Amino acid sequence: MKKGILTFILSIVTLLFLGCSSDKNEDEIESNNSPNLNISEETNVLDEIVTDTLVNRTKLFWLYLHHEEIPDALIQTEAPRRDLVVMNAWFQEYVPKFKSINPEIKTLVYKDLTSTRSYAVENGEDNEYLLPTGVGFAYADTNYPEWFLVDENDNRLEYTGYANHWQMDIGNTTYQQYWANQVGNELVVNEWDGVLMDNAIYKRDTYHENIYPANYDNDEDFQLAYEAMLSVINTRLHQDNKIGLANITDTRLHPGVWDSYLQQLNGALNEWWLVFGNGNYLSDYPQGFMPQITEVAGNEAKNKITLVQPHTSIIDNQGFYYAFASYWLVNNGNTYFSEQEITDDYNDPSPWRDEYNWNFGEAIGNYSQLENGLYKREFTRALVFVNASETASIQIDLDTTYLNEVGEEVDTIVLNALSGTVLRTLNE
Repeated sequence: MKKGILTFILSIVTLLFLGCSSDKNEDEIESNNSPNLNISEETNVLDEIVTDTLVNRTKLFWLYLHHEEIPDALIQTEAPRRDLVVMNAWFQEYVPKFKSINPEIKTLVYKDLTSTRSYAVENGEDNEYLLPTGVGFAYADTNYPEWFLVDENDNRLEYTGYANHWQMDIGNTTYQQYWANQVGNELVVNEWDGVLMDNAIYKRDTYHENIYPANYDNDEDFQLAYEAMLSVINTRLHQDNKIGLANITDTRLHPGVWDSYLQQLNGALNEWWLVFGNGNYLSDYPQGFMPQITEVAGNEAKNKITLVQPHTSIIDNQGFYYAFASYWLVNNGNTYFSEQEITDDYNDPSPWRDEYNWNFGEAIGNYSQLENGLYKREFTRALVFVNASETASIQIDLDTTYLNEVGEEVDTIVLNALSGTVLRTLNE
């Protein structure tokens, strides 16, 4: 481990704002001026001798939801690289394999919170401990038909685009308790660390647009039912020291849902985080960049896990660094990163990048906003900037020389709109 003498530098930030007016045209005119941001050195700073031994690298997760076996060679390669893996229930045999190679890895089983699946029935019986859900279709169909969610014409609700996925009434207290006990028992028997619950949804017509369940008059009541179910599951999981995460995606468009659901969870997955495809990036507007950043920062403050999944690709460097630098704006050790190029293609692990081995060292405080759309965070071994503005290109004069992403020494950078950069100290 390197030991060195580091000088902590207090920066004087010259802020050249894009304009005081909230008028969009004014903002666009001002943003084209490409303001310079000077990060200058102050002479009367504290010089401290620091033993910087912290290893602070990117935490990665792997969401594997295919049916094919995972080759042992792939587990040997990926187990040391990944910090968390999610698999289907029938791959419980892989739990000890991952753990034997990486004892610290978290292993979670996938379970749909909201549906039961009729395709998981063989010879009229459910696959015990091999279900992608908490409740088997055959069991519910035979014993508790009232658990199925129906529309106003008493038709069962099926996920559009996902055949044989039947939506269940998460507000039914008997369903809640049965789901919690079935999954809780399975976690113990197969030694999973916890569960990732898919589809913690918050709109009544999710998966069947403009078709609403008969027994929920509004989305608020629907959300209260989910909160009640998550509370029951949380109580059951804590009995055996298991963790519960849920897929709560796009809550930036529905303020309050993320925080209310997280009260009963150990963490959450955001399946669409900041990057929605090559060239399609979430910018800094009221329902855009900052709500997603704030959700993660809030989880970090509460020591809760967030799985963030940008839809980047190996050829989209701008999208990758936009998401990667944003990850480092908020990561304090509980946030996990994984790229996903193709929607729902949860097969191979995300591509390995050299950047995942970079050691950022200790964070020097939280992120700060330098001007509209521009954010910064300092580490003892790195410096991160994100420009979430749609139009502004900003020149930044650094206080010292850093290495950019390709290993070049730089003391000035130009950060284009919707981009991020990760600069490393020369001694890294």
